Order: sequence, then C-alpha cells, then structure tokens
Amino acid sequence: MKKETYYLPGYQKKSRTFTLIIVGIIVFVFVLFPFIAVNLRYQVGSIFSTIFDSIGTLCMTFGGILTLFSILSLFAQRSFRSRYLIMGIVLLWVGCWCTGAVIEIFGFTIGNEHATGGYHYFLLRLH
Repeated sequence: MKKETYYLPGYQKKSRTFTLIIVGIIVFVFVLFPFIAVNLRYQVGSIFSTIFDSIGTLCMTFGGILTLFSILSLFAQRSFRSRYLIMGIVLLWVGCWCTGAVIEIFGFTIGNEHATGGYHYFLLRLH
C-alpha cells in the first residue's frame, strides 16, 4: 500500500537558510555588534544633542520675546500681562536646560544647575 502525503496550504518545511539566518543574527549580535555599538552610541548621542539644542534655542527665542513684550507692556498704556512674563521665564528655563546656557534676569539666575560629571567624575574625586 502506498503512503499518501498531505500538504497544508501555506505550510513549508523549515529550510537550512532559515537556520543560517538565525545563526548569522546571533553571531552578529554577540561578536560584531559590541565593536559597532561604541560608534553607534556616539552617533545617537550627537543626534539627540542636536535635537535638544534646536529645541532649547527655539524655547529661548520665544521665551525672550515673551519676556521682553511683558516688560515693555509695563511702560506702555496697555495692561501688564503677568502670564506672558511667567510663560517667557518658563520657556527660558526650558531652553537653558536643553542647551546648558545661563541667563540672568533682574538678578535671578536661570539655568545654573550643576549636574555631576557621572561615574568617571566620581572616580576622579576618589583619588
């Protein structure tokens, strides 16, 4: 008696190429990726640094404009808009946080937060 073979539609046997692809991915991740990841980390960091600098510059520009208009409204015949002054100072603070700049308004320093240097800074302080 002849044995009959049935095939399901869309079902295929696993081929050797699938196994070779999986082995190739594992070799890449464990052998080659650690050498490439160092450069990738610096490239991603520079991309985020550029993005944060752009956002910070825009915030500082709009914050400066709002602060200037609110201060000039004191000398004009119009009413003083304190919400524009508050929004301007908050935008200046966000801009200083993103770019690392320091601004002084009426003797108040905005953006002078000193962060620690991280792990390497801590190790240098121990010696």
